[in-house]
This record gives sequence, C-alpha cells and structure tokens, in this order.
Amino acid sequence: MASKKERLRDARERLKRAREQWDRASVASWEPVEAAECVTGCFYALENAVIAAALAGGLKGTKKHWEKEELAKQLVSEGKLKTDISDRLNELNSARKDVQYGAPGESLAEIDLEELVSEVESFLDEVDDLVEDIEGA
Repeated sequence: MASKKERLRDARERLKRAREQWDRASVASWEPVEAAECVTGCFYALENAVIAAALAGGLKGTKKHWEKEELAKQLVSEGKLKTDISDRLNELNSARKDVQYGAPGESLAEIDLEELVSEVESFLDEVDDLVEDIEGA
C-alpha cells in the first residue's frame, strides 16, 4: 500500500491530467464546436478526477470504465464526495464509443456542451477540495 504522501502525489498528477483534458474539452465547446472532442475530453477528465479522489481517499484505482462508475458511487456513499457522476460517466462513455466507432448518434447531439463543461469544472473543483482537505489532515 502506498504511503499517504505517495497517494496524494498520484492524486495530484491525475487531477492535473484531468484539468488539462477539461481545458481542451472547454475549447472544443466553443465555435466552431467540436462536440466529439468535447465529450471525449470531458469523459476522460471525469475518469481521472474519480481516480484522483479514490487515490487521495486511500482507495485503489482501476483502468476499467465500469469500475470507475462504481468508484464514483462509492466515494459519494462514503461521504468523500457530494456529487455522484456515475450516470454521467456512463452517458459520456456511450457517446464516446459511438464517436469512436463512427456512429455519433442522437446521444451526442442531445448533450448540452456548455452545461457539460461547467459540470466537469465543478466536479474537478470538488475533487481538488477533497485532496486539499486530506493533505491538510
């Protein structure tokens, strides 16, 4: 098991990567809109943020998408986070797959990109607050 210092370092690295992905996704939400890039970037930013929160909280990370959804639920049920993004992860994963397989359907068109980018930013801030709280403990 990694030490608290190592876990927090790894969590910060994941959160930094999530912020970079969010930043690119934000730009993709502007005109000319690149919806597929925005959704994909937001999806990966959320996944990295979930792993950052898990690592900071002493939980084991995972590479499997569905397990990250479960981790998101667990972090809320344990009171580490307030926002359950498991359904959003599932939605974005489906939209991302549609894009990658060359069939971006209605699911992509139905996503409000401005709302999504704002939601992801708020979640990243929430995870950042969690990491800071654990660092200060």
